[in-house]
Amino acid sequence: MERMNWLSRLASRGPGHRVPQGASLQTPVMADPETCLMVFKNHWSQVVRILERQGPRAAPGGADDLSAVCNHTYQMLTLLAEDRAVPSAPTAPGPLLEFALREDLLTRVLTWQLQWDELGDGVEERRAEQLKLFEMLVSEARQPLLRHSPVREALLILLDACGRPVPSSPALDEGLVLLLSQLCVCLAREPSLLEFFLQPPPEPGAAPRLLLFSRLVPFVHREGTLGQQARDALLLLMALSAGSPTVGRYIADHSYFCPVLATGLSALYSSLPRKIEVPGDDWHCLRREDWLGVPALALFMSSLEFCNAVIQVAHPLVQKQLVDYIHNGFLVPVMGPALHKTSVEEMIASTAYLELFLRSISEPALLRTFLRFLLLHRHDTHTILDTLVARIGSNSRLCMVSLSLFRTLLNLSCEDVLLQLVLRYLVPCNHVMLSQKPAVRDVDLYGRAADKFLSLIPRCCRHRASSPPRPEHASWARGGPSREAGRREDTTGPGSPSVDSSSVVTVPRASTPSRLALFLRQQSLGGSESPAPAPRSPGLAASPASSPGRRPSPVEEPGPFMAVLFAKLENMLQNSVYVNFLLTGLVAQLACHPQPLLRSFLLNTNMVFQPSVKSLLQVLGSVKNKIESFAASQEDFPALLSKAKKYLIARGKLDWTEGPAAGSAPRRSDSLVKSRRPSLGELLLRHAHSPTRARQAAQMVLQPGRDGAGLGLGGGSPGASTPVLPPRGGAPDRQGEALRVKNAVYCAVIFPEFLKELAAISQAHAVTSPFLLDTSEEGSGPPISGFGPLNP
Repeated sequence: MERMNWLSRLASRGPGHRVPQGASLQTPVMADPETCLMVFKNHWSQVVRILERQGPRAAPGGADDLSAVCNHTYQMLTLLAEDRAVPSAPTAPGPLLEFALREDLLTRVLTWQLQWDELGDGVEERRAEQLKLFEMLVSEARQPLLRHSPVREALLILLDACGRPVPSSPALDEGLVLLLSQLCVCLAREPSLLEFFLQPPPEPGAAPRLLLFSRLVPFVHREGTLGQQARDALLLLMALSAGSPTVGRYIADHSYFCPVLATGLSALYSSLPRKIEVPGDDWHCLRREDWLGVPALALFMSSLEFCNAVIQVAHPLVQKQLVDYIHNGFLVPVMGPALHKTSVEEMIASTAYLELFLRSISEPALLRTFLRFLLLHRHDTHTILDTLVARIGSNSRLCMVSLSLFRTLLNLSCEDVLLQLVLRYLVPCNHVMLSQKPAVRDVDLYGRAADKFLSLIPRCCRHRASSPPRPEHASWARGGPSREAGRREDTTGPGSPSVDSSSVVTVPRASTPSRLALFLRQQSLGGSESPAPAPRSPGLAASPASSPGRRPSPVEEPGPFMAVLFAKLENMLQNSVYVNFLLTGLVAQLACHPQPLLRSFLLNTNMVFQPSVKSLLQVLGSVKNKIESFAASQEDFPALLSKAKKYLIARGKLDWTEGPAAGSAPRRSDSLVKSRRPSLGELLLRHAHSPTRARQAAQMVLQPGRDGAGLGLGGGSPGASTPVLPPRGGAPDRQGEALRVKNAVYCAVIFPEFLKELAAISQAHAVTSPFLLDTSEEGSGPPISGFGPLNP
């Protein structure tokens, strides 16, 4: 004989469980089926006597009757949860369940109890107790109760009653969501039962009802555990709807689920802070540790991630409707105006929010609608993208968040983004002389571009070595002797200073496709080497800048995006160190792309451009001259340069040890070169994603008092917003001069490393491009990210 254990399990349900009012735990000690059935029938007979009276209002002891029914119901449902099928008939209901189904016990008790709602006393408390009892029954039953129509009918009666106007309470909300969650879990185990909960319309022409669904929707944007439980339960229903056309059509056509989600995003966005408290000079994007402490932003991100998950698992009809509502109900009316606020603080906040949203979304359909909004939506005659591009040329902080946004956009590897930003301006090839067009597809097999970039390293920034090897020998050192190397042109000239071999990043020759080659092939546009790829998006292909017969003006030949990047590059000496890290990273990101038009525009140093078009080499040459001029005018330049290097390397070493900051973009050097120990350039590249705490720790590494003649290069924050010379109260012109010197010195550290990186990228293209041309092995690769056309 089995001893009953339901009492102990019920007691372990936690502090949130309450015994219904008037219920007593008088239960039999022995739990043999015959005894349990006898006790169960006895409780039911007591209830039937009360149910068969005239009604609760007519009876003098009505309140006592209600208490007695609640008590007996509690005892019966507890016994029913322990009921099992008999071994001789494992698929048939157990003895207690069979009796309850025959008597329609659950529906009769609920119907009688709901009559008391008309009196209006204690309705919410009574409803919460009913919800808890049914949740216990569903979650702890030893038999599949939902297969039986009377059980489902009773549950629907209870859920229908929860839609009546009743004063809400935390206990009532908690009980309802918990019961619905348990029902969704049960349905996930038996998906075929879902359509049984889809009730026919109450009258002709009305919509069907899925009470499981409609009762959960109001909790979708709630904070805390309650909202998370509701969202988890809804996700289960979404996943179930994917295999049920009937339920999918109901959610899309007869529920307010999609509009509630989209308008909820709009409401939550309106509560976000309009000004972000910047944690340090290096801040340029919102990381997880930044927004988890902001309740409004944490709630928005939870809802956005839920939308992403719904689109991932729901029925196609629901997916399409939700994406459309997010575009038309959130992005266009809310994000569009937010990105065009006149306050700089609001511009910074909205741009940082948009970058965070793009970085957090994973579903291609949702990313596609965000990109469609950015690339095609117009606000005051300008696309959102045009507005954001123009802001790269603004002040330091807005420039930094804008650069961070474009870094994230390019990381998506979406062909439409690259087409809209750069390629549509380069496709006509109007930026090069007519005779140069065939050279767009040339591959720099001999490393001429690498030599050219290395030759731009300012003399004042080069390592002093006794007998350094020539650049071409260093750049191919690991690849063994090469006949081509001896025939290469000497681009640096006999009078040019040489470069220390340790400062050159090397890329070996390869006879088989390297991991990098395969990576670049995957990231290419269908792997085509055509200088004018056919665009997979019709809406963008017809843009005026790339229309046949139209020649762009000289200003827009490289496009506004490349123009503003080049202008910012040429101004490197005046930029803060953080702007320069983001800026050079973005240019290097573009240079890594294997598309021939882009590669030739940035890296082919032998191309002859139209007189009105500046090349990257010309821009970098201008920066080189400015650095050399600054160094000549600064008496203690070598000491300042040394201090700046020590500071950045100390900070970079800490980052290298601790690993990248959470949520940071992959280090671009990782996709090019693997070395035994980090070089100066690699350490500096890591600095772009360093958290503020690493900067503070680096200050402890260096001895205090050695701050580069008072410039703070080794001890202060190297941003643009903190003047460090002279002490507080000094003249503004002296503060401005200190800031100018500091920015220029850091530029002198970053610039040579950027040139080495461009040289390495050039060599990587030379190694991998022949394999990109070979489409016989693995095909030309799939379309990027599978976004498809943005404007079908």
